[in-house]
Amino acid sequence: MTCNELDANKQLALRFLALAFGMKMQEAMSLLCDDATWWVIGDPARVKVAGPKDTVRTRRMMTNMHKVLPYGMEHRVLGVTAESDRVAVELEAEGEWHDGRTYRNTYHFLIQVRNEKVSSIREYMDPTQIPA
Repeated sequence: MTCNELDANKQLALRFLALAFGMKMQEAMSLLCDDATWWVIGDPARVKVAGPKDTVRTRRMMTNMHKVLPYGMEHRVLGVTAESDRVAVELEAEGEWHDGRTYRNTYHFLIQVRNEKVSSIREYMDPTQIPA
């Protein structure tokens, strides 16, 4: 893979995350492969968003995020690394929960790219920081 292809993968991953954190979900979803998946660390019995999501559940989760974070989240990228079709992004984010509480977390996303689209997202964060 060339440096240009790696840079393009990084830019795609960063654009996708910026749109998603900014609650521009239709634009973010336009960057997904038709069969994109999303996995979130944690026990689904304790954290509603945890576990694997197929394409339908991924799009439903993205569409419904405004219900819990109506204003989106400010985020700061701490680092980006790309190798082959995978992009690792570390970031910090903060936003206002739907009930006015502040939500902060540190994330690591492993984003896989296929044909210039996001094919899978693996999300690592501290699930104990998610308000109950």
